[in-house]
Amino acid sequence: ACEAGTYASSEGSRACKEANAGYYVPGKGSKRQTSCDAGEFSKGTANVECSECPAGTSSSAGSPSCTSCPAGESSEDGSSSCAECHDGSAKPAGEGDCVVCTKGTYAKAGSSECSSADPGHFVDSDGASRQETCPAGKHASGSGNTECAPCGAGKFASNMGQVDCVDARKGHYVDAEGATKERECEAGTYASALGSRECVAANAGFFVDEKGADGQTACTAGEFSEGTGNDECLRCPAGTSSEAASPSCTSCGAGETSEAGSSVCKKCPAGRAKGAGPGECIQCKQGSYAESGASECSSAKPGHFVESDGAARQERCPAGKQASGSGNTECAPCGAGKFASTKGQADCVEARKGHYVKDEGVMEETACEAGTYASAEGSRECIVANAGYFVPGKGAERQTACGAGAYSTGTANVECSECPIGTFSETGSPSCTSCDAGESSDAGSRSCTECDAGSAKPAGEGACVPCKEG
Repeated sequence: ACEAGTYASSEGSRACKEANAGYYVPGKGSKRQTSCDAGEFSKGTANVECSECPAGTSSSAGSPSCTSCPAGESSEDGSSSCAECHDGSAKPAGEGDCVVCTKGTYAKAGSSECSSADPGHFVDSDGASRQETCPAGKHASGSGNTECAPCGAGKFASNMGQVDCVDARKGHYVDAEGATKERECEAGTYASALGSRECVAANAGFFVDEKGADGQTACTAGEFSEGTGNDECLRCPAGTSSEAASPSCTSCGAGETSEAGSSVCKKCPAGRAKGAGPGECIQCKQGSYAESGASECSSAKPGHFVESDGAARQERCPAGKQASGSGNTECAPCGAGKFASTKGQADCVEARKGHYVKDEGVMEETACEAGTYASAEGSRECIVANAGYFVPGKGAERQTACGAGAYSTGTANVECSECPIGTFSETGSPSCTSCDAGESSDAGSRSCTECDAGSAKPAGEGACVPCKEG
């Protein structure tokens, strides 16, 4: 009998035939060989059985060997054909099973290999059939990413699938992770660098007047900005000034001022004054004055006056007038009995004794004429000498009584007259008295005497007359 693996198909055979490759003879005494089933194979000859094709291969019936599955296909043990790898798995050409793609890779059905996720994409699970696009606000640089990283502060991703995050532009900022857009800096703030996480507030003395600024601007001279984050500069008020980039205005010094928005202070003009600090120069009022650059208005001094507002100087009172005290707006004329002979007199001077001032506003006193006198200071007029008195010259302080034996009739006499013969007078007499009968006197006598014996005189003036013979 033919051994297993061999056979004799006809009677009278001299020898047994070996089973062909792809065939087998399982026992002794066989008349024929049997072909291996699809999915099996037998190599060489005289095979007593067929073997299953290993996974990743296939065969048709009567095959001497298994054929490897092409790339992207595989099979189970004993398969007659290959099938595509499922989504999320892949296999190169040759034996073996389809391999599940790991995180960061993916494959569609029938793929020969797992593809790494492209930049800007990710695969976060095993067995993925496709890659996912990074959402806005995240990025994935390089390939094979299992996740997308959020953009850090200062960066953003406005589109899906970005490989890298974009730096915030100058004048913009991103203050949190995962931002999808940048934000403009508000007025009063700025960002000078790319990728800023926050905007910087404008410094004191500077400003930012629009959104999206990449720098701050210094306030010009005459302006200021106090504190930080200002969107404009303010004009310095009147009475102050500032240099460029000033956080505050400086008050003008005493005697100085400025208009609003000034870079320097200027002296107050004549006729105006101001103390230290802000404010305007104030016009001096009547009775006061100021030179250029004065810190205060000065009151007119005694003997001086200022008659109008805004005066640059004081004026001296003219002769004949006076101004006592200070702050006078006018000078007063000297009253009767007083005078002012020079300019700038604080007080009028009383007329001296023997002198007088009749009218107001007089510059000089006048001496009393002969026959008159002034016994007191400040006289408005001279007194005429009384009868019996005289004043011989000008400027007399008093009248003088006529001596005994003299007289003056009427008033304002400049001299006394002798009493004639036969009359007499006492001191200060306005007239002479006639001697009684039998009496007479010499001229200028203060009394009468009896006529000598042998002479006689009736009452009245005249001398004693000697008696005639008989």
